[in-house]
Amino acid sequence: MSNVVEFPTADRPITESEVAELHSRAFRDLEPGICDCTTMAKIAAQMVFAEDDGTNRELVFAVAHLSEMLTALKANYYAAWHGDKQRDAS
Repeated sequence: MSNVVEFPTADRPITESEVAELHSRAFRDLEPGICDCTTMAKIAAQMVFAEDDGTNRELVFAVAHLSEMLTALKANYYAAWHGDKQRDAS
């Protein structure tokens, strides 16, 4: 039976510097997705507030809270990027 995926580290252990590089690359790759999600949540919140007639309070709450949560996530991402202390994202 042949291997479907050849792992480049199968012949030796992964070093701490290689793990750190993988983590840093993954961290950097999160930025566009976080920014896109934050922007989309803000647009959704603006649309809900503009069209809200007061009948769906749960939807208004959910969209507004999602926007706040994603804004906090983005702030925490940039704080971590710059080595600042992260805020509570709850």
